[in-house]
Amino acid sequence: MNDDRAQEPKANILVVDDKPDNLRLLSAMLSQLGYEVRKVIDGKTALMTAQAAPPDLILLDIMMPNMNGYEVCQHLKASPTTRDIPVIFISALDEVIDKVKAFAVGGVDYITKPFSEEEVFARVENNLTLRRLQQQLTEQNARLQQEICDRQKAESALWLSQFYLDKSRDAICIINADARFVYVNEAACRILGYSRIQLLDMAVCDVNPNFPTTIWQSHWQEIRQKGSFTFESTSRTKDGRDISVEITANYLEFNGQEYNCAIVRDITARKQAEAALLGSEAKFRHLFESAPVGIFSLRLFDGSLLDANQQFGQILGYTCATAIGTDAIAQKSVTDFLSDPTAQQQILAAKQAAGKVCQCQIQIRKQDGTVIWVLLALRIDAAEDCLVGAIAEIKDRF
Repeated sequence: MNDDRAQEPKANILVVDDKPDNLRLLSAMLSQLGYEVRKVIDGKTALMTAQAAPPDLILLDIMMPNMNGYEVCQHLKASPTTRDIPVIFISALDEVIDKVKAFAVGGVDYITKPFSEEEVFARVENNLTLRRLQQQLTEQNARLQQEICDRQKAESALWLSQFYLDKSRDAICIINADARFVYVNEAACRILGYSRIQLLDMAVCDVNPNFPTTIWQSHWQEIRQKGSFTFESTSRTKDGRDISVEITANYLEFNGQEYNCAIVRDITARKQAEAALLGSEAKFRHLFESAPVGIFSLRLFDGSLLDANQQFGQILGYTCATAIGTDAIAQKSVTDFLSDPTAQQQILAAKQAAGKVCQCQIQIRKQDGTVIWVLLALRIDAAEDCLVGAIAEIKDRF
């Protein structure tokens, strides 16, 4: 591999001269010095050659027919493809005005004929070195600009992430393996009542009584194994209040360190609402069971009994457990009375009444075979796709 590199040409040089003898001389001289040389005899061909495969450097004669060296150089500098190629003029013209014009049109150096091999080599090598340094500088500047752009993007993304974390309604805490807080957002400070400086000097056990130091390691192993999971716990605020929280633990590694990114949501209000709902449901169930009339609900599409209170069972002569269960005879007795034409009319009316209550008096047969008159009230619950009703026995019917 090193031998192959040693044989590679130093650079690619385009020689432009309308004199074949000059071309042969320069080509032989530069080739012996290790350069790859291409030769053209007029300006037009030189422009096409440079556009097709830009050389590293151009040696350009001035006095040529049709298009002189100055014009060739101007065309080269006008093209984005060739404008950065260093051009060394080589000419028998030795007047100051000629040299000034050569530099004015974009030349980087000037060699006067007759020339020596040492001079040509020195000027060519110097300008190629400058060219390489300029290219390196350009590449370094491009890399620097890209790094600056990438850093600005990263800083913007970091700022947005930081803004999101800080402004999140949920508390976000990053905790290390020793249960110490290494980051807390504004919501964590607000929920717990501590400043950020105070929390960053605290551990989980200081704000969560469910995670004393003795069990933290087992909890940390669970975080590592599961990666991410959600559970409910209790946090203790600065003023001593215990609040219900929902915690989502997320295991992460960064720069060789392990962390738990915990998202903590205050669910105290939800827990209070759930407790209130359970209380309301218990109160409703008590009223439901102790009501003096029979209350029931039936599934619309098959008429099966969904729920009923004790009074409903007493009126029909069945226990509620039997009626709501799988006893086919009990189910038939429960739903038979709805086949009464009057009841059917009221069911249809209830469907058309959009949630209104429809009433009628009908006869039903109890479990023991006796027939009684009852007052029936019906309402369709479209949301639950069921029929809700109340039934009361009519003791004295005139």
